[in-house]
Amino acid sequence: MPGVSVIIVNWNGRHLLHDCLSSLRLQNFSNFETILVDNGSSDGSAQFVATKFPEIRIIRLAKNRGFAGGNNIGIREAKGEYVVLLNNDTEVASDWLKELYLAIDSDDSIAACDSKVLYFNKRNIIWSAGAKYSIAGTVEARGQNRNDDLEYQQSADVFVAVACSAIYRKKVFEEIGMLDEDFFAGYEDVDWSFRAHLHGYRIINVPASKVYHKVSATHKYNSDMFVYNGQKNVTYVFLKNMPLPLLYKYLPFHMFYIAGSLLYFSRISKLWPFIKAKIHVLRTFHLLLHKRCLVQRGRTVGPAEIECLLDHSWFASKLAKYKTF
Repeated sequence: MPGVSVIIVNWNGRHLLHDCLSSLRLQNFSNFETILVDNGSSDGSAQFVATKFPEIRIIRLAKNRGFAGGNNIGIREAKGEYVVLLNNDTEVASDWLKELYLAIDSDDSIAACDSKVLYFNKRNIIWSAGAKYSIAGTVEARGQNRNDDLEYQQSADVFVAVACSAIYRKKVFEEIGMLDEDFFAGYEDVDWSFRAHLHGYRIINVPASKVYHKVSATHKYNSDMFVYNGQKNVTYVFLKNMPLPLLYKYLPFHMFYIAGSLLYFSRISKLWPFIKAKIHVLRTFHLLLHKRCLVQRGRTVGPAEIECLLDHSWFASKLAKYKTF
């Protein structure tokens, strides 16, 4: 039985798969299986993998189940004690998996570890080294666009295990639930990480595990789909997971963030996807409330412990982003 199951969800990404899968063949850790979940691709991705990478197990889906749905199917089929979610638009270093495995296997209190993700074409510049979650419900990649210097070469506790490349203790999925398939694509890793913290688990960034990422190769940045899913899901995470005392305390900050996002997306001609996202939240609020009740009923830590994990310095980065447009 493999110790680790690496799951790659693919949707029409045949042009990306050679770099990603070839790098898996070069790992200096051998106790793993690879599962490709093909989300109803029409570009011959599954046949390409079956021919060129016969060692990989392929799960063919009839339709696109999204990042969350595709990965959940892979997780349920995984044989390993640990599961790794890896984007198809990546290339991994030779000790990528070994470093993730050693980190999560060292401490039962760790639910997940993520890699240090660097830009594919700028390999000394960080895309993410874990991510922060703020009191306003915003997410910021730790170290993004910074040089890969000493500050980001030490392991660190983080709020979000960025699912571009992250290893998970499989039994924690059984304890706190799978990825939320209502998210479809985007913020499902934030939601899952929040639930892990609500159950008292830690999440660690492992800088020795390096990944090179072709950013937005599948999900184009600020496309209509990107904006819609992002703005739907950012509110889902906040309303679903924030403990009630913190929800009362910080809801005005989240509303202020929404107002700023409305202005931002208006300026870049993406107002309609933004509005549709918030309408969807209102229409499905009763379902969201049911999920919230389940999450809060199951949590094992108090609001004060969660508040200590939240980022309080979110406003400056959002203001800087707005000023660039």
